[in-house]
Amino acid sequence: MRRMLSLGLVLLMILVVFSAQAENGNAGAVSITGKVAEIEKYGHARLDVTIEDFNSAGFTLGDIVTVTAGSYSGDIPYFNGYYIDRGEYMVRAYPGHTNIAVCINYGKFAETAGIGVGDPVTITLKEKGGALFVQEINNLVYTDERADYASDVVFANFRAVLDGKLYRSATPVNNSRGRAAFADALISEAGIKTVMNLINTDAELAGGFASQEFSSPYYKSLYEAGQVIALGLPADYAADVFADGVVKGLTFLSENEMPYLVHCTEGKERTGFTCMLIEALMGMSKEEIVADYMISYANYYGIEAGTDRYEMIAEKNIREMMRTVAGLEKGASLEDTDIQAAAEAYLLNHGMTEAALRTLQEKLK
Repeated sequence: MRRMLSLGLVLLMILVVFSAQAENGNAGAVSITGKVAEIEKYGHARLDVTIEDFNSAGFTLGDIVTVTAGSYSGDIPYFNGYYIDRGEYMVRAYPGHTNIAVCINYGKFAETAGIGVGDPVTITLKEKGGALFVQEINNLVYTDERADYASDVVFANFRAVLDGKLYRSATPVNNSRGRAAFADALISEAGIKTVMNLINTDAELAGGFASQEFSSPYYKSLYEAGQVIALGLPADYAADVFADGVVKGLTFLSENEMPYLVHCTEGKERTGFTCMLIEALMGMSKEEIVADYMISYANYYGIEAGTDRYEMIAEKNIREMMRTVAGLEKGASLEDTDIQAAAEAYLLNHGMTEAALRTLQEKLK
């Protein structure tokens, strides 16, 4: 009788274990260990594991996984884009990339985890589809084929912020996305006189000019005339080094001739933050700032106003940028914020002189 009870208890325990595994989609049964192949420019750890091999091992976009690397261990989502808030972690399978990477959005995972090239990183399935809703609502992929876009303007993400005075676009100089020649032609047509390049350094520009793929003669003429400032800013718009660079760039604009161009690579995030500051300085409403920022998401991904995706992106991105400028907590209400006063205080507090700020405002009136 005692033996039968013991056997029954063992069978019950086995049943519970299998039931728990079924509920979690066999979480923990799928695991892969790779090595850091590269520390990317912005601190992400690219592994020697291909996206194809990672998916074949049993991982799917939208899963929650446990990452163990150096001093770090945590449960994070597996996405193909940065669908997380600033400072949060993810495993990335970026479209067009070959390998997976472990990232902090606007942060440096390798530095945080204390790892370098050659160090092991273990990724284990925690919860199958645990972040699938976020993946599906944010799954934003664009092509680099001109034929897939309505016009050169849309393809180059080019537009006037203040007509005849200030423009924004995808990069007119780096042709990695095939947009440089189109953007270069558009800035030439607009008569751009001064450029604030947020993404490149002078050394990177020199290398680009020497490349066989280089096809931006107008941009090069501006650079050679001393009308381009190359800031090479990091992705983290909340970092002091980013703010210092923006102040340096806006001061440069105030000292030079209009029309101005502001650009990064895609003309979305660094450009979006910088244009938000300028728009705020010029008295544009928060609604107008959001609408301009979201045009980039319409251009690249066809995101339409009034949709859940539109609102989620606006809340997570441009409104968080405004909160950063205003010194507000994440998710705080912006209703009572004077965004123009906040932008002025932000720039002055980060070293822009009042004379330069007023000169810029006066020129852009």
